[in-house]
Amino acid sequence: MLRFLGERAAAKRRVLNAESVEQTFVGLKQLISCRNWRAAVDLCGRLLTAHGQGYGKSGLPTSHTADSLQLWFVRLALLVKLGLFQNAEMEFEPFGNLDQPDLYYEYYPQVYPGRRGSMVPFSMRILHAELQQYLGNPQESLDRLHRVKAVCSKILTNLEQGLAEDGSVNSIAPENRRASVRLWRARLGRVMCSMANCLLLMKDYVLAVDAYHSVIQYYPEQEPQLLSGIGRIFLQIGDIKTAEKYFRDVEKVTQKLDGPRGKIMVLMNRAFLHLGQNNFAEAHRFFTEILRIEPTNAVANNNAAVCLLYLGRLKDSLRQLEAMVQQDPTHYLHESVLFNLTTMYELESSRSAQKKQALLEAVASKEGDSFNTQCLKLA
Repeated sequence: MLRFLGERAAAKRRVLNAESVEQTFVGLKQLISCRNWRAAVDLCGRLLTAHGQGYGKSGLPTSHTADSLQLWFVRLALLVKLGLFQNAEMEFEPFGNLDQPDLYYEYYPQVYPGRRGSMVPFSMRILHAELQQYLGNPQESLDRLHRVKAVCSKILTNLEQGLAEDGSVNSIAPENRRASVRLWRARLGRVMCSMANCLLLMKDYVLAVDAYHSVIQYYPEQEPQLLSGIGRIFLQIGDIKTAEKYFRDVEKVTQKLDGPRGKIMVLMNRAFLHLGQNNFAEAHRFFTEILRIEPTNAVANNNAAVCLLYLGRLKDSLRQLEAMVQQDPTHYLHESVLFNLTTMYELESSRSAQKKQALLEAVASKEGDSFNTQCLKLA
């Protein structure tokens, strides 16, 4: 803002920071919901300092609580969202493999009398495993995910054999046992999904597709979305025939669905199939059909504009994207949409710099401190 629009414009930008919200979980949720993730990282640090951890406490003895570990998870997840992977790795380091004795309830009998098990949030374990793939070590990520998967499978086996989660002979009420089985099945599905994503990143498409197939048994209600995703993987690697087969399977599954969601999924797959064959006119027809059912569909809107560009209709393409951003800036000031829009400005006009600056001004009034201004290509 300062560089391109001057001091007065920059001074007008008002964003929440760590000081301007309640110094509690409520304030933290407020910062995250309005995408002020950097301020949220800062507030996590302050709240951890209040727990006797955080800034300046590295290497000193400490006591964990369920709340302090929840704060660590939020802080680490935000660092990953912001792409600060090295920082996240350094902050994860003192936790080791997340199985140290002081991370268990039993370590603090005065605070948690009678409670057993790990205080580490399950999502923090997944994050710890996934982080390595962003640092260029996908194999290490897979190894960690396999270890988490083995624990989830063992707990499920114990529950199905009438034992408690930890394998002890404990009487659990039937409804509690059913709830626990549901929880651990969902967690196992979540691990399988992370493994599939990791394999996809490694370009091991055969194993990735197998892993996505196994996720379906844990999330049967997500079957159409997962089959669509597998179809799009084949589309990306140029196997149109197999992609078509998966999209036909989606059409069979969605026949049982009520409402427009199933129809939109089928139309979206058909549109992408035509895109994969460079048939932009047909793809545009399907994206337009989706917009008739759901005018606010950002994916269809953005892709319809890209199709128009490839059909040589630059002005129409620009009009579509501009109308979309003006219609609902909060919903559509998305980085990929803005990247496409700024690219079209460069193709269309020698006044692209002024138009990009106008976009920067629009973004500044809506977005928090986590927005990546590189998508505006202001250089």
